[in-house]
Amino acid sequence: MDEVTDEQSLCDDLAGQCKPRDQCLIGIEHEKFIFSQQDHRLLPYAGRVSIHTLLTEMQRFGWQPTFERNNLTGLKLDGAAITLEPAGQFELSGTPWVDLHAVYQEMLEHRRQLVELADEMDLGIMTLGFAPEWTQQKMDWVPKSRYHIMRDYMPKVGVHGTDMMTRTCSIQLNFDFCNQRDMCDKYRVAMALQPLVMVALANSPFADGQDSQLTSYRNYVWLHTDSARCGVLPLVLSPDFNFAEYVQRALAVPMYSVKRNGVHIDLAGRSFRDMMQGKLHELPGEKPTLKDWHDHLNTLMHDVRLKDHLELRGNDSLTLEHSMALAAFWTGILYDDQALQKALAFIAGCDVASLNQLRHRLPQLGLANSDDLPVRGVYNASSLLEALRYATELARKGLERRQKRDAQNADESVYLQPLQAIIENKFSPAEQWRERFHQQWRGDIKAIYSHASF
Repeated sequence: MDEVTDEQSLCDDLAGQCKPRDQCLIGIEHEKFIFSQQDHRLLPYAGRVSIHTLLTEMQRFGWQPTFERNNLTGLKLDGAAITLEPAGQFELSGTPWVDLHAVYQEMLEHRRQLVELADEMDLGIMTLGFAPEWTQQKMDWVPKSRYHIMRDYMPKVGVHGTDMMTRTCSIQLNFDFCNQRDMCDKYRVAMALQPLVMVALANSPFADGQDSQLTSYRNYVWLHTDSARCGVLPLVLSPDFNFAEYVQRALAVPMYSVKRNGVHIDLAGRSFRDMMQGKLHELPGEKPTLKDWHDHLNTLMHDVRLKDHLELRGNDSLTLEHSMALAAFWTGILYDDQALQKALAFIAGCDVASLNQLRHRLPQLGLANSDDLPVRGVYNASSLLEALRYATELARKGLERRQKRDAQNADESVYLQPLQAIIENKFSPAEQWRERFHQQWRGDIKAIYSHASF
């Protein structure tokens, strides 16, 4: 057992995650809501038509089951996994791939499998960032011990923590880094540019059956979940940022739990530093392992977080086409040296206060008036729309330079087209949903079940 007793070993562990440039891969994690077409209720964990049944049926495609306390809570297949969020949100944690063409094929196959089973079980699969009308009271919690610890702890640190757990769905992108400098550059660019695609691809305007008056209610919820581990991480913009500084920040964040014998032990609010000294009364004398450290890093939920890779977490759950557009945006910028250096120059004047102010405005922003939205102190641009266009063009050129082609000889920039169309029309998915809700659906949220599902 690799026992952890000093901070240097934690720094060394992060440094050990560096990859050679030709081994840097792209990973995608995609969450979605599963509901019954019969009554539009979110699928419960157990029962004849349930998440448990869906996981069981997925095994016909070669997926192998994973359990906690004899409860079926996930699946795995080669380098991919299917996991469950607290209220049964269905997440594909995809295999890391060398290019976007392979990412797309995996996403397409996952969708095909889900559609086959949804047709058999009369289910709907919804890709929105926030539950359009489901309330916590009508949701069934997945039997995972960690989630029950978090459910009890969340109300102590924020007003929307349990909403975040049960009523949100997101898409996350994972990217590797080559060395400490490369990690810092990619982290800074990802943290600073994240607001642009969060606005452009906002996809959660509804809550409790109504127009929330926001474009991303999910992002509003995240701002009120836990200020110690969510939102912007100011440290990243510091010139002194490095692995050691991130370790210090992570150690300052309270723990949730550690896993022993397959079950999580409640350590909510405890200090990882104290555990390194064997001072936790729940586990007297016991010191953490590197696995415990990795689990703790996974509880930091900033818009971008560092683990054995960089995880970009700011976006609402999206359709397949918009998911690939988001992946293309980040791949073109982070995995092309020219684009990355130009992005660094573009955010050179970014200060923490201005970025944080913009981040807190994001949930209400749309693209319709984005050419009038100032971004002074964040980007070297006159408006949010100008900044978005510039960054998207950086991504396009970066993707073309990568020269990763599919069987039809198309390079990866083809996946950027849906985002380019959104920018051209100045109409985010959320703004499109809102227009339909008020003009075509006449305020009836029930129409969302046929229009936002597959």
